Amino acid sequence: MNYLNTITKLPPIQSALQVLGRLPAIQQLIEICSNSSRKELAVLGAASFLTLYNLIRYIRERREKLNLPPKVPFSLPLIGHTLYLCLASNRFLDLCADRYGEIFRIDHLGQTMTVVNGRCAEEAMKADSADLSLEFGILRDVLFLHYVFDDDTMKIGFHVNPVVAKNTISNKKVPDYIPGIQKGLERAVSHLLNQNGEPTLVSNPNVFLQQFVAYMSVPTLVGYEVATNSEVIKSFADFTGDITGNISILLSVPKVLHPMILPYLQYLHKHQKVMEKHVVPVINNRRKVMREAELAGKEHGLPENFLQGLIEFKKKEQDGAEHFYPADAISRTVLLIAFASVHTTSMNLSFCLYWLLARPDLMQAIVEEIERVLPGNTTVNAVTLSEMTTMNNFVREVLRQGVDKLANGKKAMKDYTFYNGYQVTKGELVQSSLRQLTFGSNSNRSDIDEMDPNMSLNKPSTTPAKDFVSFGMGKHLCPGRFFAVQEIQMSLVYLLKHFKIETADGKRPAPVKYFAGTIAVNNNSPLLFTPKK
Repeated sequence: MNYLNTITKLPPIQSALQVLGRLPAIQQLIEICSNSSRKELAVLGAASFLTLYNLIRYIRERREKLNLPPKVPFSLPLIGHTLYLCLASNRFLDLCADRYGEIFRIDHLGQTMTVVNGRCAEEAMKADSADLSLEFGILRDVLFLHYVFDDDTMKIGFHVNPVVAKNTISNKKVPDYIPGIQKGLERAVSHLLNQNGEPTLVSNPNVFLQQFVAYMSVPTLVGYEVATNSEVIKSFADFTGDITGNISILLSVPKVLHPMILPYLQYLHKHQKVMEKHVVPVINNRRKVMREAELAGKEHGLPENFLQGLIEFKKKEQDGAEHFYPADAISRTVLLIAFASVHTTSMNLSFCLYWLLARPDLMQAIVEEIERVLPGNTTVNAVTLSEMTTMNNFVREVLRQGVDKLANGKKAMKDYTFYNGYQVTKGELVQSSLRQLTFGSNSNRSDIDEMDPNMSLNKPSTTPAKDFVSFGMGKHLCPGRFFAVQEIQMSLVYLLKHFKIETADGKRPAPVKYFAGTIAVNNNSPLLFTPKK
């Protein structure tokens, strides 16, 4: 039972236990047990046992009617198959796939889930959200965004934002944002790195890159009005970290207790207040300009960006009436844009940097291409970026290497049947084995020295394929991928052109690390940025 002692000592579990211990309900429960007689406790225990027994029996009877996928054996008490995944995830998942095929069930991180690969994984990733929902599988059940935003904001973020993204940051339009991104990243460097010629020690690269990306994203996604607003930029950068900082505690505590512990967690509504303070006036002013232009019978001339797309988006009611979303709702939605933009871009930019540090040969090839295509003070533009084939191939391979081993978690909104007849019970999580889908098996090309950009064969790093699912598949394909990849490439060009980047300890880093053996996370080893002369 030593593994139980080890698990209970983990920081997230300890934090959760400390929070629970302070709850009035827990203290009252302890008091009730202390003041109850043995007979009363026996009655209470019997009632609890019968309730739990009947619930388990009901669930089993319901599942027996379905054609469930095979269950992987040797699940350990309390922790299920999590230990196997933590110790040897590639081997474990490959063995399961070899034995059970495209679909099987495991116990992981406190729940039973269905794991799919091959054709079943493609089906799961393309499935309609009414059948398999990413919103309820990840946004609500892992990120718990519904604790921060009301239902209206969640609807805008999940249903309106993708439409606006397709219109405002499409492949055709992202080149127009290059000047704004360039100004933003130059501003980021001036604020975050030493300007006196001395090296800068970045002790927390994750936070640094979130701030770096925020400087780039705010001017182009929100607008020039807040391009230099330190409060807005800080909220853009910090919101991601504040959300992810609560996840481990919330996942460690039963959902029925979440309302009790929320007051003790990080206060996230501060970011909404920042957006209401600074973004709402921008929205109101733009709408004033739009009304005046409409009365004058001319174009409003406002810059086209993501915020403007939200401002102009009209909601259709059941009676056919159309109306704009209120300014305060749009300002809150901006935080969802911040989370998607900053999290995705900073995470993959980090993967890129650490891959280059782990592979000096790739660093040399990328730097040589930058010097060849952009000599001296040559300006970055869409043409020069398209000429960097080595950069494109490298970024594409980094995106492939950075996928979660179990990802794209979707909750079954009803009993769901896959093409091969296997079924998933309503409420169960379906996880796609993305690394297996990408490389044929989890073990393939898992060594640092096996990373080979030439395997991408000059395929665009924004175009999906069966072996490139980093941005999703089908109608759920990430609409912001063009903007994210452009920011990553421009960041690499600027940083590698102007700085020598090294690990502070001089050691070869692991470019990608994994939480619980399956979730790809950044290496956060300190970095040293030395200006080039």
